[in-house]
Amino acid sequence: MSQPPIFLPQLSVLRVARELASELQSTRDVCTHSFSNATLRDEIAEVQTLLSVSLREISALGNYMRPINHLPPEILAHIFGLFESAALVIPVSQVCQRWRGVALNTPSLWSVIREDDEPRVALCLMRRSQGAMLDVAFRIHMREDGFKRFYYTIAPYSSQVRRLDLSIYGDHVADFYRSLAACDFVLRRLEHLSIRMVELGFPDDTRDEHFPLDHLTGESNTLLALSFRGALPPQAHFSQSIRSFTLADRVVDLAVLLGYLEASPNLEYLSLLDAVPHTFEQTASCAAVTLSKLKELYYFQGQVFDNVLGTVKLFESVTFPTLEVVEFALLLDPARHSGLDLYAPCTRFTSLLETPTELHLEAIHYDPSRAARNNVLFHCLRNRETLASVRVNRSSLESLCAPGGIFLTSSVFVSLSHVTQLTLTSALTFLWGRFFRASWDQFLRCLPTVKALRLRVSRPAEIITAVGGADDTSLPYLPKLETLDLFRLPKGDVGEVFRFLKHRVDIGIPITAISCSDVECEKVFLPEVMSLVESVEFGLPAEKWAAPKFPGRMRGLLEEYLN
Repeated sequence: MSQPPIFLPQLSVLRVARELASELQSTRDVCTHSFSNATLRDEIAEVQTLLSVSLREISALGNYMRPINHLPPEILAHIFGLFESAALVIPVSQVCQRWRGVALNTPSLWSVIREDDEPRVALCLMRRSQGAMLDVAFRIHMREDGFKRFYYTIAPYSSQVRRLDLSIYGDHVADFYRSLAACDFVLRRLEHLSIRMVELGFPDDTRDEHFPLDHLTGESNTLLALSFRGALPPQAHFSQSIRSFTLADRVVDLAVLLGYLEASPNLEYLSLLDAVPHTFEQTASCAAVTLSKLKELYYFQGQVFDNVLGTVKLFESVTFPTLEVVEFALLLDPARHSGLDLYAPCTRFTSLLETPTELHLEAIHYDPSRAARNNVLFHCLRNRETLASVRVNRSSLESLCAPGGIFLTSSVFVSLSHVTQLTLTSALTFLWGRFFRASWDQFLRCLPTVKALRLRVSRPAEIITAVGGADDTSLPYLPKLETLDLFRLPKGDVGEVFRFLKHRVDIGIPITAISCSDVECEKVFLPEVMSLVESVEFGLPAEKWAAPKFPGRMRGLLEEYLN
């Protein structure tokens, strides 16, 4: 796109300015003593007006000459669109006349309404949207006529609302639905509905009444996504058009949750964040639900409500044949349930996770102020990305370990057939032998493909002793182990490391490399120890492999939905 000429306007302005200055000077020289001339005073006033106009034009011309104002309007509109909401565009539209024109002629810039925007401001912004699809967030105080303000703000533009995010202050979400059912507007183009109950008072009562869809989307099938925090959605919201469902911070009856999923067979995204499934029916066999199009699953549970049977039964009842992304975290307070509660009898189990390549055991107590004793976090990773984090109690180790993998619950199995790295870490002194006790054999037999053992622990000797302690020397633990990574090695543990290395040489599967993060370890490594391996390195950083892990994508979801 060619630029407009720059020098000609400048020369024209200079010429006019010089001629005007010369004419004024000549007039002053001729009429020095004629200040009483009314005609001259009128002419001077008119000249002053013209000068004011000229100065504004000169200022506009100066702004036009700035490089940023050579950008096409489409580029400016794109830059303005980087703001997160319409209210933030207002200061930009007041910078200059051209920017204001670009902003006002771009309806999409005014389409995102924040819940912090006053209703009168929201109305102004939606008016400027000129028919563009709207993403609206609104705060409703049910006890303060908040619904009326919501109604009078949304109703004129209901046909434009694409996404509606509501923060509702009140004891019952059903109060909101009753008010909504009495309204005369329909959100025919609504695609995403999000409801967040800010005050969790009495139990959810949405199941006590029938809420027809006429008051929400009419006969339209545009509703694709549902997000609910602290409240349960009416069953009527679910249909074959639903592609995304997020439920957070709410106990939900298992049968109700399965009903949601069964009514939405085309779900592609499912996120259950402290949405605790609940049932007392231990022998109940729920009808199987198949989500044949589900691509992403995020499951987090940190609460226990009476029992954890609902969690077990949920994954016994649902099949996910096409999952591509899974993050699973079960971080339950060990004081609220027995570890064996997660291993109730099941008729079937599911393999949720893509085959992990690393297993990371982190010793940390549920109460951060106390050292770990009876529970350990198991992190399953693939390509350095955590897929699952589960708190394992010592009492459930026998149920956890199985040939070829581990059971996170009796209904969720994870294959460890491709795990090549085993990491154990503990920030404080931890008795790993006390935790595993007689379960070392079961656990280590689950990991036949491990090639690297990484220990960021205060006393690595007890773990190394366990790895070298197989009763049957023809079936050693970790038969493919090649590398031993240590954070530190106390002087008293050197002898045990020497015996382990020599034993591996004797049975024909020697350790080929040892690395130690602590440079002081070089002083305690004896020549006879170093002679048993091909390479020994000191001072290598351990942070990358020893830092605690947690499913990365889920972290953002928890911050958004669970504070």
